[in-house]
Amino acid sequence: MLRVVSFVLLGLLALLGFIVLVLPWLLPRPGLDGQIPEQPFADSQFEIIDGTRLHFRARLAEPADRPLVVLLHGFGGSTFSWNATLDALEQAGYPVIAVDLPPFGYSERRGTGLAWAALVSGLVEQVAPGTERVWVGHSMGASVAATLAANQPDSSSHLVIVAGTPEPRDRSGRLSPGLIGAVPALGRWVEVIAAHRLIDEDNIRNMLASAFGRAPTDDEFRGYFHPLSIPGTYPALLRRFGTEAELSSTGWQMVPTTLIWGSEDRWVPLEVGERLQAAYPELPLRLIDQTGHNPMETEPERFQAILLELLNPDPG
Repeated sequence: MLRVVSFVLLGLLALLGFIVLVLPWLLPRPGLDGQIPEQPFADSQFEIIDGTRLHFRARLAEPADRPLVVLLHGFGGSTFSWNATLDALEQAGYPVIAVDLPPFGYSERRGTGLAWAALVSGLVEQVAPGTERVWVGHSMGASVAATLAANQPDSSSHLVIVAGTPEPRDRSGRLSPGLIGAVPALGRWVEVIAAHRLIDEDNIRNMLASAFGRAPTDDEFRGYFHPLSIPGTYPALLRRFGTEAELSSTGWQMVPTTLIWGSEDRWVPLEVGERLQAAYPELPLRLIDQTGHNPMETEPERFQAILLELLNPDPG
């Protein structure tokens, strides 16, 4: 009898091992077939910082006496989120860089290494050393921008927080990022589940509609869907959040800061910005009426007008 029980237990363990370690490699990953193109945009560039290949878009041929504007996207976004802002700043005569925070956009799907702020700082020092900086962070990117401002107060002329908070949030959840790195099959399971539950055209369209407060255009859908469909995104993201959760952006208050919010934001509600302003009464809160979480995309002209006013408060 004991031998039978032992045999059954061994069989169950073998089955469990097959399910955990082998099965995810046999299951298809619908939708996860994107690749990082050599030149995603006409102004795309790549640099390797701390062993991580970063994708960024730069418009730098402007007067050296103007601050460099650094644009940092939110969760699920990329430099695509800043298309209209890049054009507007270039036309207004400001040097500007937008960066894909790995593993988003077209940066390398690497989940460990330097924290986002350190990677961005290294990139900026490499491509535009010694410049005065304005950090603009949207949603998740707001805490990265705040960390950069806190670390470089003397060279930071302004911090702009768009629908976000200056302190990072722990997004790693209950699944240990270290475990994902140690057991590749778990990372594969994450991709399989993401492919079947997240990387679906309807899901992405619904996500964008919720963030935008309107249905996305086909161009907007493609701009978000393709980078999210690149294999390796989701396991790397879990590992990355394990790194980012350890950060603190204390000290950003030393840099002049402005909050920009959409009045109809359902992702990071306006109440969050109002609480920030209550905690720091000196913070101006610029409201864009009748728009959602991504005002730089859904109301680009109104967003750009506020940003350009902050960059040049005395145009005369």
